[in-house]
Amino acid sequence: MNRGIYPPLAGAITLEQRMDVLSHNIGNVHTTGFKKDKPVFATILGQTSGPSVAGIDLFPLMDALPPDRSQGTLYQTGEPLDVGLEGNGFLVAQTPDGLRYFRGGKLYRNANGNLVAHTGDPLMGKKGPITLPSGEVVIGSDGTLRVNNKVVDKLRLDTIPDGQETAKVGNLFWTVPDQVVADKQTTVHQGMLEQSNVNPALDMVELIKVTREYEQMQKAIKAMDELAAQAIQAGRVQG
Repeated sequence: MNRGIYPPLAGAITLEQRMDVLSHNIGNVHTTGFKKDKPVFATILGQTSGPSVAGIDLFPLMDALPPDRSQGTLYQTGEPLDVGLEGNGFLVAQTPDGLRYFRGGKLYRNANGNLVAHTGDPLMGKKGPITLPSGEVVIGSDGTLRVNNKVVDKLRLDTIPDGQETAKVGNLFWTVPDQVVADKQTTVHQGMLEQSNVNPALDMVELIKVTREYEQMQKAIKAMDELAAQAIQAGRVQG
């Protein structure tokens, strides 16, 4: 195989991965609480986790896909069970697969009076899953829940330490394999939600740029294939 094709091939794979991530981010620009993904590429020979060719690590493939935890803009909804988080805290839901952490604070009270996440999974408070009696719900800036002026519970808010490994489950839930830390700094805003932190204008410009680069790389690969075919044909004629 013509080893000269490896660099443009590696470049095309990398650009394709970047396009996938950008498209996914742009597709979730209106998803409440969504945190955009930031691809990290390994570019040093011999230190990439990507595949090797002829025993040599040549592909600068995506090595990690950590989420960008930067704050999204809060906007008003007026709904009493909507909560927008200002700070690094996460709401916590109890799912059949364990605890899940999320920022999309559109909450609901189900028929049994349980406060649940958008998936229907119970929302966790300091006392465990939260149950709300009927009445007017007031949520304080520290997450304290009051119904008819009586304290019912307090939202459980956790912080994921910097550098802590995380994994997304869908677009909003996160899993954390190790320990989280109780959050004491996040401000809870009742009747508000957090927009995604995707900047669609910037990401669209970047997507167009990457797409053009990908097309150029594809042309380079095609040209090298044609040159290789011509060389093979010339060798046959001479033989």
